[in-house]
Amino acid sequence: MTSLLVRLQLTTWRRDPRLLGLLTAMALLLTLASSWATADDVARRTAQQQAATSARAEWLERGADHPHRRAHYGDFVFRPAGSLARLDRGVQAQLGKVLRIEAHRQGTPLFSDASQAGTVARFARPDAAFLLQLVVPLLLIFLGATGLAADRDAGRLKLALIQGASARTVARGHFLALWGLGLSLLALVVAASLGTSTALDGFTTLAWERLAGFMLVHALFLAIVSAAVVAAALWARSARSALLVLLAIWVVATAVLPRAMGSTANTLYPLPSQDAFQAAMQASREAGPDGHNPEDEAIEQRKQEVLDEYGVTSVKDLPIDFGGIAMQMDEDFGNEVWDTHHGELQAQFERQGELMTLAALVNPFQAIDHISMAITGTDLAHDLDFQAQAERYRRGLVHALNHEHAYGGPKERGASWEATPDFFAGLDAFEYAPPRWGAAIQHRTKELWSLVVWTFLALLAIRRGAARLERSQRPC
Repeated sequence: MTSLLVRLQLTTWRRDPRLLGLLTAMALLLTLASSWATADDVARRTAQQQAATSARAEWLERGADHPHRRAHYGDFVFRPAGSLARLDRGVQAQLGKVLRIEAHRQGTPLFSDASQAGTVARFARPDAAFLLQLVVPLLLIFLGATGLAADRDAGRLKLALIQGASARTVARGHFLALWGLGLSLLALVVAASLGTSTALDGFTTLAWERLAGFMLVHALFLAIVSAAVVAAALWARSARSALLVLLAIWVVATAVLPRAMGSTANTLYPLPSQDAFQAAMQASREAGPDGHNPEDEAIEQRKQEVLDEYGVTSVKDLPIDFGGIAMQMDEDFGNEVWDTHHGELQAQFERQGELMTLAALVNPFQAIDHISMAITGTDLAHDLDFQAQAERYRRGLVHALNHEHAYGGPKERGASWEATPDFFAGLDAFEYAPPRWGAAIQHRTKELWSLVVWTFLALLAIRRGAARLERSQRPC
């Protein structure tokens, strides 16, 4: 009986020219929007790969150089756009993706996608997550609220009950038909986003795992939406009231609550401006050793220790270049300053995140948004992970250059001494290693459980609503 009702509902949608036109237009819109976003993403990815290749080539083409000059010349590292970033741009569209690597200074990511886009393009580039989390639920609301409730208002539901169908079976049929439509649109959006050979370039096992997770959680989310729509249709007095209630919930869940909670998080746990953060770091760093100042007290003390260690009385008699040691002292203190200030900043991010997680527990639209960004690797946690890996790379690179400065080359050398091109070519380029998707989703387990609970509650509401409807529609 349930499968028959599902087929009947699908046939009804297909035979209604208005609904068929709406579904066709929506499918076309989803396909075009997804394809557009994919083409734009592929173009940006290609440009970034070319920039990374060019930066590495410039590093190598400098040839022989003094290690400290090369440390100040620095390098550029790029946050790679993950294979699934085209499905959900997340917060990384607003964050910088290019980081300058140099001595004595931790860089700030620059050149976000949003900063390079026009005013309209910043808001008019929908991705798959936007379509699946906002547009598709809206379509399901219109179809579902005007389906079961309209059948009840027109008396068709009462006729079905008289003929022997239970209200629970009818409700189950409507739910499965609505969810099936949602799953079809999910497959369509993902296929349009990834359905080209170019879009699948560089897809690894990790990317396929994340894609499977993306589709599973969105399938669960669409089940919640479908069940909530059917439940509202069962409990509402009319199709009109069901539609109004669902639209009000959609507006509050997608716009009002996220904005309100974001403002609350910023008020309770404010973040320093970029200028204030850099100024505080600079003030802390000025209290430590300055590798460029030979009269610095800490540097002078360390120099005497090195002289005693080698049993000489003058820097000129050292078999090494003390300048490299002084530069590494400066660097080590700067690293401690960075760890302190960046740790405080990250702790504030985590406090904000905990508040947003609490909001997501009562709002499945926020929950799926958080989970989707975590799976596709476009949330703040992935950006912080990129910055952490880039900082470890910077420290390793600068340490290697300072070590060569101090201990490389001949004993008799001056400021004109240069390390060989082979030395610089032997320093590895930066490669970002994204976390496994299980580790990436680990901090979103609360949101995952909330989706499971919401699914149970929505299905329970259908069950109770069907029982109530059957009692009210049965003939006396």
